[in-house]
Amino acid sequence: DVAWKDLKDHMRKAGEVIHAEVITEFTGRSKGCGIVEYATDAEAQEAISTLTDTELKGRMIFVREDRESNQGGHPGAGGRSQNTSVYVWNLAPEVSWQDLKDHMRRAGNVDSATILTNSHGESVGCGVVVYQRPQEAARAIRELQNSELKGRPMFAREDREAGRGGPGRGYGGRGRGRGRGRGGFQSRGRGGGPPGAEGSQLYVGNLAFETTWKELKDHFRQAGDVRRAEVATGPGGQSKGFGTVQFFSKEDAEAAIESLNGSELQGRTLEVRLDQKHR
Repeated sequence: DVAWKDLKDHMRKAGEVIHAEVITEFTGRSKGCGIVEYATDAEAQEAISTLTDTELKGRMIFVREDRESNQGGHPGAGGRSQNTSVYVWNLAPEVSWQDLKDHMRRAGNVDSATILTNSHGESVGCGVVVYQRPQEAARAIRELQNSELKGRPMFAREDREAGRGGPGRGYGGRGRGRGRGRGGFQSRGRGGGPPGAEGSQLYVGNLAFETTWKELKDHFRQAGDVRRAEVATGPGGQSKGFGTVQFFSKEDAEAAIESLNGSELQGRTLEVRLDQKHR
């Protein structure tokens, strides 16, 4: 039951807290962990040394450096994120880009709001909002988390794909070319490069036959930073009802198994597990 504000109030004992976030599953339920960003490195170190094993709402908390923030992430000057793009999900099907923009401008000036769609132009329940300043994006994640839009609680996090190279995501139903891959896969990644880390690729079973690589990728982005998604196809290009999703990190893959196994995509309950064939 710890909210971001509870976490921020507790952690400010060590210094000025810029941002506090409780990590949630795709359902919005807390995973029991979070991230706190301080104004200075010295304050962050003070928090590690003085707030580890302190009590918050009846639980002893453990504090360490966020190792992912230093692994090619998005920090700018002073360690603060310079990302202005926010990924949102659990949107009602009828939410339009204008509805999303109007809702998200409570946190600041919105440059654009986009609803991600499938190959039929229908909303897949998620979108991307771009603010004019990084501080506004951070405020949106902090203050609009779990806010209600068209009868649904909306979830938000930093858009981890913002500013990366590679093919566009085809927002708004545009750019739907699927890029038939070799070996009987309909696929899209971010270009070449080395394969992902061991344990970073997942097998996804019980897909609806109309599910595309893009819809699969958008669904799994709820759990982390997706490197590529593939839907297995037969000789005629028809889906075989299963596919693979590769994350940039093993940790995100493990989070996807925990949170998305048993989740629903296009009316089907997904089976998500480690891809044993990937080495």
